Parts: sequence; C-alpha cells; structure tokens
Amino acid sequence: MNAALEKAEVEIPGYRVERLVAEGGMAAVYLAIQESLDRHVALKFLKKFDEPEQSRRFMNEGRIIASLNHRNIITIHDIGVIGEQHYISMEYLEEGDLEARLRRGITPKEAVELLTTLGECLEFVHRKGIIHRDIKPANILFRKDGTPILTDFGIAKQVQQDTNLTMDGTAMGSPDYLSPEQAECKPLDGRTDIYGLGVVLYEMLTGCKPYHGKSYIDTVMAHIREPIPSLPDHLQRYQALLDRMMAKDPQDRFTSAADMVAFIERMGRTTPGELISAKVVGVIRNLRDGTPATTGLAKTVQLTRDAPAEGPSAVIQNTSAYGFRTLIENLTGKGKAPHRRLLTVGLILVLVTGTLWMLDEPVDSPATHTAEFDVDYYLLKAKVAMDADKLTTPMEDNAYLYYQEVIRLDPAHEEALQGLAEIAIRHADLAEEAIKRFQYVKAEHYVSEGLRVQPDNPRLVALRERTNGLKDVPNRLIKGIRSAFN
Repeated sequence: MNAALEKAEVEIPGYRVERLVAEGGMAAVYLAIQESLDRHVALKFLKKFDEPEQSRRFMNEGRIIASLNHRNIITIHDIGVIGEQHYISMEYLEEGDLEARLRRGITPKEAVELLTTLGECLEFVHRKGIIHRDIKPANILFRKDGTPILTDFGIAKQVQQDTNLTMDGTAMGSPDYLSPEQAECKPLDGRTDIYGLGVVLYEMLTGCKPYHGKSYIDTVMAHIREPIPSLPDHLQRYQALLDRMMAKDPQDRFTSAADMVAFIERMGRTTPGELISAKVVGVIRNLRDGTPATTGLAKTVQLTRDAPAEGPSAVIQNTSAYGFRTLIENLTGKGKAPHRRLLTVGLILVLVTGTLWMLDEPVDSPATHTAEFDVDYYLLKAKVAMDADKLTTPMEDNAYLYYQEVIRLDPAHEEALQGLAEIAIRHADLAEEAIKRFQYVKAEHYVSEGLRVQPDNPRLVALRERTNGLKDVPNRLIKGIRSAFN
C-alpha cells in the first residue's frame, strides 16, 4: 500500500469518511459517519504493513481496548480487515488531546486532578495484566464533558502472554516519555507507565519536557543518565511526587498506580501545623544559608508527610528532629554574626514549639472526608492484594489487613464484608485442593487462616473437622498394624 491513505482510498462498507483527523508513523485516523446509527466515529487505519507483525500488532490493539471496559478508556465499535485495509472503529472524541491543552496552559490543580484520574485508570489496566507502554499527551484525549480518555494501545502488551516483557525494537514508544528500563530493553511492568505519566506531570506543571536531546538517541540516553529535573520554587510541593514517579530504578517508584493515587490524596491534606512549620523553616533557611524560602517550605512539608500512616507522633518526631538539628547547628556554628545567629535560633524554637502545639489541634478538614479517602485507599490496596493472592500474608501487606481497616472505619461496609467472605472461600478452596493431594498439614493451615477471617463459615468449620479426622489416619493405621502383631 501507499505510505499514506487518501480519502478516496478509504472505503469501508457502512462508513462514510469525511476528513483526516490525525496521522502517525504507521496509522491514520479519519472522522467518519457510521451509517447504520448515523453517528460520528473515528476510523483508524493501518497505513502500511511491510511485515505480518505490524498487522498483528494493529489488530491486537483493537482486541486489547475491547477487553477494557472503563470510563476513561476509549470505546471500540468495530475491528476488521477489508482487502488490505486494516481498520478499527472507535468513539470520536471531539475535544482534542492533552497536547493541545498544554499549548493553552493548565493549572497545577487541573494537572493533579487529571493525574489522579489517569492513575486510577492505569490501576485498572494493570490489574487486567496490560501495560500501555506509550503514555504521552497525544494519547490522552477528552470527551465533550471534559472526561479524559486514554487511547492508542498500539504497543500495549499483555503480561500473561509475554513473561519477558521487553521492548521489541519496532515498538519503541515516544522517546520524550520513555522509561529507563524501556530504553535499555529490560523486562517491564506497570511501573514503566508510572514513569511515563511522571513525565506528563512534569510537562503539565512546567509546560516543557524534562529532557531535551539533540537527537532521538540523546533524548533516550537522558532518561537513563540525567537526574530527575527539579521543579520551580513555586511548584516544589510536587517534587516528592515527581521523584517517586520518575525514579530511574523501578524499585524506587510507586509499587502501583493505586499507591500513587493514595500519595496524591495525602498531599492534599495539608494540616495547619505543616503550613506554619513550613513557612518558619523557609525563613530560617533564607536567613541561615541565603537559599530560597520555598526550599525550606517544601522540605518541612515533606518531613511531615513522610510518615502519614504513623500518625501525629511520627509527624512531630520528624519535624521537631529537623528543627532541633538546625538549632544545634546554629548554636555551635562559627563565623556568623551574633545577632543573626540569635534571630535564627529564636525562629527555630518557634518552629519546634509551634509544630508541637499545632499538630495537637484538630485539622480543619472534615473527618468524614479523611474517613472516605481512607476507605477508598484501603479498598484499592485490598483489591491489589487479592489479585496478587496476598490473602492473609505477608503480615504487613495482605487483603485481610486492608479489609479489616475498612471495617474499622465503617463496620457495615458491604464491599469489605464481601471481600472477607471471598478470602474465606479462597482458603476453603485451597484446603480442599490440599486434601486431594494428601497434604493434610497444609490443608489444616488453610482452614485455620480462613477461620481467622470468618470464624463462623460453615464450609471451613466442616473442613476443620474433616482435616482433623484425616490427620489422625496415619496414627490409627500404625496402631492397627501394631495391634495385629501383638
């Protein structure tokens, strides 16, 4: 076929093509009318396919998207091949893409809201065993009501079909948003999409890309070698988030998109103690070192957020420890003017005592908001753990633990109660499988764990009696053999 499709060449029965909407390296998208329903659709065509692999990948995109039923993923209407024309019929998104919105500019608040929505969408995609591998503004479109939509799964991979998930050379992805492990052709998981989304976050906040190489290779190498870029002073509150998303080593990133979303939600719950402490430290640093006050502000807010799960005592310990260290440095420092040193020490004392007092005060935000967030957070964690078969272990990360937290916040929460019942059912299934393999000790363990979750489960109670009886069978056999010879 030709390198490009002209409108006259695009003929699919049941569709009336109107105009070209977008064109990439391998595909072109046209606005068309689906005649049977008289509605606008986007028709995506494979422009050329020199190898069967290109045809396979194009058709695979349609099948992957069709398997993902989510409000923030584009809807597929049809997929097929007419002669040499490979096409996918999709919903038409009339509000353009994020790339166009970035040219107009968006606020940090809008950027974080969009990031949260896309994070929840990616969590769904990853739990389905799929990695997008090409997260970028051009692949984030919008419906008329402003809903962001993730599109273009052309180089997506299904993990279960490719256990050594690496780049294949022909599906490199966009160099400006490429994760280090993609660039180095290493095995991939969902954290590669988190990296790409981190690059998008940087671009949303600053209006430019984090790495600017003179060539394709230079840009790719920058993702591997260059440090994570620093945000401007007025955006420093987002630096910790960016650092976790764009960490060079996947082990240093968020373990999942759900964890990323939870981190963003915690960022939004700034306490009065954090704000006062942050401002004081900013002034202190400005006096002491001549550094911008915003650096200190970001540092103190991060100190107070590093251990949100441990409660106010951990926050107080972190912030006051930082203040006391600075206090000692200034008391013992040499070469500073005495009046400047005394002023700095006084401000540090205000920081420490003020933080201790303010963190003991109730937060202005309603408790119901925090409780609702915590419920959603633990439910997400529980679902991830269930998918990973972390039912009651490991001790610090399992579905039973997270559902228990939901029940603590809302004793009648239906989804959490159903989750506990599901854990009990799975343990019963595991126990029965173990019995079939004559693994009675293991079966007893599964029954015990299941009853810990749901003590009155009748199936598990019956299995407990059964495993107790079966476990005693070898002893009875030995006694019978001995009695026969006596």
